[in-house]
Amino acid sequence: MGEQKVRIMREPLIKGTFSRLCDAPESRMLDVLILHRGYDLSLKELAQNAGISQKTVWQKLPNLERFNLVKYTRKIGNAKMVTFNQEANPTAEYFIKIAFETPLEEMKKETNR
Repeated sequence: MGEQKVRIMREPLIKGTFSRLCDAPESRMLDVLILHRGYDLSLKELAQNAGISQKTVWQKLPNLERFNLVKYTRKIGNAKMVTFNQEANPTAEYFIKIAFETPLEEMKKETNR
């Protein structure tokens, strides 16, 4: 019998709004990129903070690029750097608003119980 591969997703360092809604790699990456918006991250840093492999980042990053949510900023040695694309995407502000207002609403509901 053949060996069966098991994919294990690590816990992300940041369990943000989008990864709580849908625990897909793109959601985890989006949470990290929004939290670190204005700063560029290497693909390795993005993978580590999102709790996914670098291979998964390489595979899923085009999905975020297609919606203009991420952009490449520069290259340091062999490391490509990316950031959340606030300027070119008119919906970016809505993503940021959702990412930060949803937890506040959740906290309000919890304190009113």
